[in-house]
Order: sequence, then structure tokens, then C-alpha cells
Amino acid sequence: MTLAPAPGDIPARTHLLPALGFVLVGLLGRALIDKALVLRGGAELVAHWAQLGSLVDSVAGVALAGIGIGLTGRVAAVAPSRQRRLLGDAVRLGLLLSGACLLLAAGLAAGGWLLPLPPPLAGLLLPALGAGWLAVAPGMLIAWLLGCGQPGRATAVASLFLAGPLLALCLAAPGGELAALLGTQAALGLVLTLRLLGGEGSWREALGAGHGLRPFVVAGIAIGILSPAATAVARLQIASAASWELAGVVQALWRSSEWITAIASGLLNAHFLPRLAAARDRAGFGAELRAAARQVVLPALLALGLLWLLLPQALALLYREGLPAGRVDAIAFFAGDALRMVSWIFLCGLFARGAGWAVTAGELLSLPLFAALLFLLPGPLSLAATGAAWMLAYAAYAAFNAWALRRHFAA
Repeated sequence: MTLAPAPGDIPARTHLLPALGFVLVGLLGRALIDKALVLRGGAELVAHWAQLGSLVDSVAGVALAGIGIGLTGRVAAVAPSRQRRLLGDAVRLGLLLSGACLLLAAGLAAGGWLLPLPPPLAGLLLPALGAGWLAVAPGMLIAWLLGCGQPGRATAVASLFLAGPLLALCLAAPGGELAALLGTQAALGLVLTLRLLGGEGSWREALGAGHGLRPFVVAGIAIGILSPAATAVARLQIASAASWELAGVVQALWRSSEWITAIASGLLNAHFLPRLAAARDRAGFGAELRAAARQVVLPALLALGLLWLLLPQALALLYREGLPAGRVDAIAFFAGDALRMVSWIFLCGLFARGAGWAVTAGELLSLPLFAALLFLLPGPLSLAATGAAWMLAYAAYAAFNAWALRRHFAA
């Protein structure tokens, strides 16, 4: 595996365009999977796959959301001779953390404490958890490649792990679509896990020094567990208070705006996180934050407004015509997405400064707050009311992240 440039070179040499290509490939793959699912089983099958995806994310995300993001920033700070070792430490540390999460989730499921799944999904609970654990190594490799300034190779890895499940889905028998997706993801993850574990490093060393990755463990637990769990709770609340059809429509809105929000998130992490981490003083740090707002978030906000104007056409293209999601009912969702992207500028700064406490505390004010608001809303849930809860949650999240970053510099 080719080594990355020397420490300090990456922030100055990275460009937005290759990082944009990486993000677009991931979005295209997920959109094609959703499109195939909606054609074979309607919005309900999309919602079911999203619910299984929350289980996968609850296991993989606990490592990738903290250690993975930390790995992207840390690669540029170590000598080339230690960069391959850093990947091995991240994979081992991530597998241990996600493995503990898997055992906990399996125990909760055995005791009847895990969130109930619709009957068609009950038999796929443990396979989804296992697929999440095996997704750690691919995610760490992608994070490492991005930190090394190799978005082209990261794109190739991501393409493989999207094309395989998509092919399996197309070949699956009716009723076996979700099992085919999970099985293919797990098989590819297993191959790469064994490959990466054969490299440098040891389990003891990963638990010991971890080359500076251990401070990101707590943040990963907060983001990786709370976010997918809260999303699953919110989806179940929408389905129980309204219908799975409405849950599928909400999922379609999320997936549609994700073409913009995920691009913004990916560019902030792949391009600006290393630059922020390398900033030597407050003036340089502030300049990078303003550049992130100007080059990423502002264009994303304009694109989000255009998507809202073309929402019926976008939903027909990505899913099918006739989804009950008009512009008026969806406007609060898009306002929440706008606030969400603004909050990510400050979140990226908090990660760059190593403010794990703020990342952990702020996580309670994003998706967990959204799920809590759904339970507090009076009367039956509607699309407009769900969007209002989404907007309020991310208004609180953006305000907290801005305050926490300012407080970090004032301390």
C-alpha cells in the first residue's frame, strides 16, 4: 500500500474536486439501492431497509463516527513510516469498540429490550449487527485514504462496497432483497477485515497508545450509538403514530436532501478537517472556518433551496411519482437541513481542536432531541409536524456547537 505524503503537506495540497467525487459515488450507490428497493417493494421496503441500516450504523458508527473521523485528521500528523501502523491501530481499536456494542445489542435483543422490528425484519436483526461489525475495516480504510490525501483510492473502495450489494439486490429472489444486501456487505467486509488485520501492529498496542486515537472513542460512542438509535426510535414513532407509509416518505425526504447535506459533510471532513487541525493559531483557524462556510456550506444552502423548489420532480426521479410530500409540508425539513449544515462547520472545528466533551454533549441536541420532540408533539403526527421537530432540534444543535467552539477558544 502506497504511503501518503509527509506530515504537513496534505492540508496545503488537498482540493475540493476529488473529495466531491468521493462523496458523489457514495450518494449514487445508496440512491440506486433505494431506487431498486422502491421499485420492488414500494416505500415500505425502503423504510425497512433504513431500519436495518440503523442497526448496522449502531455497530459500525460507534467506531467510524469517532475513531474514523479522528483517523482522517491524525494521518497528516504522523511520519510516513507510522501511517500504515496508524491504520492497523484504528481497525483494531474500532473492532474492539464495535464488538462491545454488538454484544450489548445482542444481549438487549435476547432480553427483549432492543427496539422491536416489524415481522419481516425480525430474523435479520443479528445479521444486521454482524454486518455492522464487519463494516468497521472498510470504513477505517476509507477514512485513512482520505486523511492520506488519496480520495481517488477512497472512491474505488467505496464503489466496490456499493456495487457488490447492488448487484446482489438485482439478482435476489422476491422477498430476499434485504438478506442479499446484508450478506454481500458482510462478505466483502470480512475479506477486508482479514486483510487489514494481517498488517502491522497488535491488539495490545492498539488498546495502549492507539497513536492518539483514544480521545475519539467517547465521541464515537455518543455519535455512533445515539444517532442511529434515535433515528430508529423516531422512525418507529412516526410509523406507530401515523403509518409506515409516512415513515417511508420522511425517509425519502432525508435521502433526497442527503444529496446535498452528505456532500457538505463529506467535503468538510475530507478537505477542511485536516486543514483545521493543522491551523497554528486562532486567526488561521478562523480563516479556515470562514473558507468552509464560503466554499461548502453557502453553495449547499443555495442547492438546498433549488431542491425544495424542484421537490416533486426530484422525488419522482429518485423514487416514484405521487409521494405525498408537497413543498409546503416539506419546508421545515429543508430549514432543519440548512441549520444542520451550519452546525457541521462548528462541529468540524470541535473535532479539529479535540473537544470531545462538546461533541458528546452536543449530540444529545441533534437526532436524540428530534426523537424526543416527536413523542411530545400533541395529536397525530403529520409530515409538517415532523418537519417542525426536525427544524427545532437542529436549531438547538447549531446554537450549542457555535457556543461550545467559542467557549473552547475562550478557555
